[in-house]
Amino acid sequence: MRWPRPRNAAYDIVTPTERERRNADIDRRRRRYFAIMLPCLALVSFGFFVPAPTPVRVAALVVAAVLPPIAAIAANG
Repeated sequence: MRWPRPRNAAYDIVTPTERERRNADIDRRRRRYFAIMLPCLALVSFGFFVPAPTPVRVAALVVAAVLPPIAAIAANG
């Protein structure tokens, strides 16, 4: 009768380097920033190029003017 061999457990633990952590953080910040800036660009395009009533276009531009500071705060928060 043969006894089964004991299995040696091998764990693959990967610790990111400082540079990898910094690059991952920068990537997350960029994604959050662009997630807010894309609607901002859409609102600016709507405000300038879509033939809609003037109050609607002005409202779109006002909302678009508020979004860049919000994007900067959200990206760094």
